[in-house]
Amino acid sequence: MQNLYSEFKPSTAADWKNQVLKDLKGEALENLIWHNENGIDVKPFYTSEDLTQAYEPAYTHANWEICVKGKTQNSLELNKQFLQQLNAGASSIALNCEGIDLDVALNGVELNYIQSTFILTEINASALKTYLQKKYPSKDLHFSLFPESFQSTKDLENWTKVISLFKEFKNGRSLSVDALGFHNQNCFAYYEVAIILSQLTEFLEVLSIKNEIPNSAIFVKTGVNSDYFIQMAKLRAIRRLWSVLREEYKLNNDLYLIVETGLTNKSISDSYSNLLRTTVEAMAAASGGCNELIVTEFDVLFSSNPILAERMAVNQQLILKEESYLDKMADTACGSYYIESMTDAIAQRALETFKSFETEGGFFICLEKGRFQKDISVQSALYEERVNTQKQILIGVNKFKNEKEKINLPASTIEELKKLAIHNPGLNFELEHYFNLKNA
Repeated sequence: MQNLYSEFKPSTAADWKNQVLKDLKGEALENLIWHNENGIDVKPFYTSEDLTQAYEPAYTHANWEICVKGKTQNSLELNKQFLQQLNAGASSIALNCEGIDLDVALNGVELNYIQSTFILTEINASALKTYLQKKYPSKDLHFSLFPESFQSTKDLENWTKVISLFKEFKNGRSLSVDALGFHNQNCFAYYEVAIILSQLTEFLEVLSIKNEIPNSAIFVKTGVNSDYFIQMAKLRAIRRLWSVLREEYKLNNDLYLIVETGLTNKSISDSYSNLLRTTVEAMAAASGGCNELIVTEFDVLFSSNPILAERMAVNQQLILKEESYLDKMADTACGSYYIESMTDAIAQRALETFKSFETEGGFFICLEKGRFQKDISVQSALYEERVNTQKQILIGVNKFKNEKEKINLPASTIEELKKLAIHNPGLNFELEHYFNLKNA
């Protein structure tokens, strides 16, 4: 065994290239290069020669929290949902505080033992603080505060009041960035990272002037799709670029990453296929270094079995932990020739795109001008064309349709689906070919 490695001669990139050319029998090697949607050339093989440096882990934690979102604004029903899912294995909750009686909704929910996310406005922030102070006077809580909307610099300035309000909670994450909405519009991975970087920079600029940057971790929320390695690389790129920002602004804040499986590829037809999609996405999120993970239910677009769907969303993560052991080792992709190359490429293109946002005036100016909407509409249209021409296969939707499956969608449901703030080519395909109003 001691001589095992010395008995095998190492192969260089040139050796691999010569072997591939031999196997190709005259076909050009360039024909095997895949130019993916992010503008990155993916080579047929990678070796240590593709690594530009010695890489440190992008993150050092191994475990993540299993988060469940509140699905109702009825406080009593919300309480029932949270208690049921926490008892089933969840370890984090997320709720919108609008119109919620916190004493009822959180009755029996011990926030000092779990992570929590509160979606709120400046108006209901005081009620949340009062509740937390009364119930947990030690203030030893780990939670994230998430604004309902950030559309302008004024919204950010108003949010600084919330940040100040919760300063005494040392583990309360009050500086947050949301890219999930952009993700669910089907934007490219590098573009999503650029938007996150732009938001972070805008927020840090405003808060540093006011000396209001909190000492707790910065909270970023984003999504993942089923492009496993690219999504993993995307999340790692976010962390790498945050390290650059942290050094630039002389900060010690960690990055707290909440990831949600996206809605860009979920289907109504053959909805159990969504279990496969979200499992791949959950693996990408865990391997990419999420701190919390929300898995959307397999029947998220048209609920058919909500009790089973909610249970499975938790069970999928438990299996990844208890049977696949994804929570036992941090950054398993560190040093991978391919994934490190993809992480670098996404980070580099994101940085270039971010600079173009800055040239136009920054995040809020680009948002106001419609820059993001214009760019993402072009990106999502390319994906829709791939689905419509079957270059992108969605099992049970545009390929291998289950003809025995009978789903009756009410006309009102079809109209609601059309109004969703997402871009889902598979759903659009279904609505056009299977669930149009004529057949409803």
